[in-house]
Parts: sequence; C-alpha cells; structure tokens
Amino acid sequence: MNEAVATASKQVVERYFDMWNTGDVSAASAILSQDWVDHAHPEVAGPAAVERAIKQIKAAQPALHFHIERILADADRIAAIGSVRQGQDLSTPGTGMIWLVRMADGQMAEMWTYRSTT
Repeated sequence: MNEAVATASKQVVERYFDMWNTGDVSAASAILSQDWVDHAHPEVAGPAAVERAIKQIKAAQPALHFHIERILADADRIAAIGSVRQGQDLSTPGTGMIWLVRMADGQMAEMWTYRSTT
C-alpha cells in the first residue's frame, strides 16, 4: 500500500464531510468525480447535485453535523466511522454511521452508507 496515496485519500474524505458541516461546497468538483454516486442517495449524482443537496439540507437543518471518529484507508478504499447529529456537542446522542468510499484518480467515485440500528 502506498502511504502517501492513502493519506491523500483520507484528506479527500475529510474535505467531503467538511463540506457538509460548513455548507462550503467550493471543493465539490475537486474531490468528487464527475461520475460520483452515493448509493444511499442515487438521485444525487455528480458534484453539482451534491452542491445543491448540501445547500438545501443545510438550509433546512443548519445544525446537522457529521463527526468522523476514524478513517481507515487503502489507496482506493476508505472506511469512515462516525456519527451524524444535530449540533457539534458530542454528548448529544447521534446516529452511528459507517461510510465506505471508493476512490478513483484521487477523487471520491462511490460511497455506501451504513447506519446503526441500535
């Protein structure tokens, strides 16, 4: 495994969640492939659709926050473990999440989302 590529992949995934937390979508086209697919939301395909979704969701739920506890990376496969909650207060219950990401050419190409059922 190439550590430099794995580190760069982790940073791309961190930037993705930063977009959701801040509402700043300026990095979308740099970090998401043109063929981006979020399998949990296949209707949101490509960077422009992600930009629109972030703006709409942040307008409706401005306190929505993704907390990433750990990111495990290979060059083209990433697992992000964390939670989603309203607000950044980690003492507030959130929903446990795991996001699996496939990278292609340094960009996020696909994502699968798994949510805690307990």
